[in-house]
Amino acid sequence: MAKGSIGKQVARAAATGGGRTSRGEIPFGFYSALAVIVILGIFIVGYSRYEMQHPVAKPTVHPVIGDNWHFAFGVYDCTTFLPNLPKIAAPKNASFTTTGNGIINLSPKVAADEGTGATLGKFASYYKGLKFTSASVTIPPKGTITSGASCNGKPTQLETAVWSSVLSTAPKLYTGDPSKVVISSNDALVTVGLVPKGVSLPKPPSSSQLANVANTTTTTATPATIKPAATTTTKPVSSPTTSSAG
Repeated sequence: MAKGSIGKQVARAAATGGGRTSRGEIPFGFYSALAVIVILGIFIVGYSRYEMQHPVAKPTVHPVIGDNWHFAFGVYDCTTFLPNLPKIAAPKNASFTTTGNGIINLSPKVAADEGTGATLGKFASYYKGLKFTSASVTIPPKGTITSGASCNGKPTQLETAVWSSVLSTAPKLYTGDPSKVVISSNDALVTVGLVPKGVSLPKPPSSSQLANVANTTTTTATPATIKPAATTTTKPVSSPTTSSAG
């Protein structure tokens, strides 16, 4: 074969991109990637549309504005409870108030005091003179009690016990700063106190008063529609009688 013919064949092969075998190949990889992109795009658009048409409602965490809760509260020092917090003039927007009987009324007035914002720290912010830290409690008119003080010869630590109701027997225990403790149930019992490690805090004495507090049930933000009662006519008694104690 002449050298000229071989040169022409090589030139033709180079012009076709590598020879006869590459001329008839189908780019399956390219089309597959394109199909995946199209399918993925359709899925994303469809899912976004579904989410817009079916928004997920966030669960309501009580208490909320409109709720009227109460909880018993007491401060325990070693072996005895301190006197109940006295009644003080509270701001109009106060979410926490007390009449001095050891029962605290919790009715959120602002969104910041709803749900997980209903803390003992918020209570202290509305009650002048009451203060919590990680190692002490300042309560009027007693003053400040501090962890580490001796109780029957043993050092004390600051704890907070929260019972979900009067009938509850197993409280949730918190150590450290009580201001972070959340009031998460109506008719709860809360004791903040100094006790040696391993000693249980008792329920506050005012827990017995919860049953006597009116309107302790949870109210909702949207009250039910009340239908007017049917009108009735009462006829006067024709011959009234008078009775007297003998």
